[in-house]
Amino acid sequence: MRSKRLTILGLLAGVVLAALYYVTRPVERITLLPQPDGTPSAIVVQSRTGTTSVLDRPYSVATVTDSRIGTAQTDEAAVKARYNEVFAALPERPRSYMLFFGSGGTRLTPESEKYFLAVLKVLADLKDLPAPELTVIGHADEVGSTALNDELSHQRAMSVVALLSANGIDTARASIVGRGSREPLVQRQKGLAEERNRRVEIRLK
Repeated sequence: MRSKRLTILGLLAGVVLAALYYVTRPVERITLLPQPDGTPSAIVVQSRTGTTSVLDRPYSVATVTDSRIGTAQTDEAAVKARYNEVFAALPERPRSYMLFFGSGGTRLTPESEKYFLAVLKVLADLKDLPAPELTVIGHADEVGSTALNDELSHQRAMSVVALLSANGIDTARASIVGRGSREPLVQRQKGLAEERNRRVEIRLK
């Protein structure tokens, strides 16, 4: 009788331990933050058993256990309140400014010419930063060959650096990059023009 009672107690203990594991097993919480420049992004979240879910809206949240993924939507204020100490410890995100170009050349669109004046006022603070890093990245759309777009994107970056320098911005240590048509803001078939892909991004941190 004693042996039977011990066996039952052992089984009950096993059930309790299993229940405790189920309740207290680790839950991962993943939050999709917006890109610094506002461009869309997405991530695929997968549990250990292969369940997947896509986060494609800023501040969407996935809670992941071994076998399931729950999703929800939150907002900037809630995320910053929850992870206040984490955000405080993060380095400052680079400031990003986008200028757009006419087709096939290095001339800014009229809208970007006006916007450039506002950018100059921000970049005037460059001298007040302790160790500023200025990066100028040129891009092209899908019109033309890869070699042509590589050269054109670099020329666009160089033209913006020249404009900055002519307006009193120190560009002596600026990093200048041309990425051709490899990183479009808007996906287009080869040969199709897209103004939003003919751009230069100015990053400051």
